[in-house]
Formats: sequence, C-alpha cells, structure tokens
Amino acid sequence: MIDETQRKATVLEYFERVNAKDLDGVVKLFATDAVVADPVGAPPVAGEEALRAYFQRVLHEFDTHDVPGVPSGAQDGQSVALPLKATINNPQDPTGGVRLDVNLVSVFTIGEDGLISEMRAYWGLTDIAPAGA
Repeated sequence: MIDETQRKATVLEYFERVNAKDLDGVVKLFATDAVVADPVGAPPVAGEEALRAYFQRVLHEFDTHDVPGVPSGAQDGQSVALPLKATINNPQDPTGGVRLDVNLVSVFTIGEDGLISEMRAYWGLTDIAPAGA
C-alpha cells in the first residue's frame, strides 16, 4: 500500500507537469495500462500510446492550466481526490480567442508501483464558463 502522503505528492506532481507542458513527464506518472475517463461517461482513454495522444491534446491543443485544490486521501490505500479549476482553449473557437474555466473533481488511483493507474474527471456542461467569469 502506498503511503497517503506519497499518493498526494504524485497527484500534485501530475498537475505541476501538466502546467509545465511536460508531456513525457506526465506520461511517465501513469502505468502503461492506465485508464483516463475525462469526463466520466465519455469513452475511456487506455494504454500508453492513447494516453500520450490524449495528453498531447490536453497540453498543446487545449493549452490546459490547472489550479488544483487540496487533495484528500482515501483510506483504501490507493485513491486521492481533489477539486480543481482547469482553464483551457475553447475547442469550439478555432481562433483560440476564448478560454474556458472548467470546475471539476478528479479522482486518481495509485498502484503499488507508485504510478497512476486510473484518473477520473467529474464535470458536466454546467461546470464550464468563460475564463474569469
């Protein structure tokens, strides 16, 4: 079982690497068979190649900047949840002039190897607004 403090540190490191646009660093935090559901209910992204393509889009097409809240560890020895605000390019605005804020909760599962085995992002359409609104 991974220590709760270590699990929280891994999750916060993920957000640091996202904000640094460190694609290789982000992908290295995930197990090769990891699954991402963003948002929960959409088809999941699974496997190293698919995750790399997904995060390439997150970091560069959406130009994501995350502001994570305080992480909470679960007593299951593997989970961490936290609220955050993600500011992204609007995928429906090809000019890139309008950015959006997405308020969400992410739940991470950390495996015995210390790598992220699952990330689930909970957000709906009412959680999206023009950036800074």
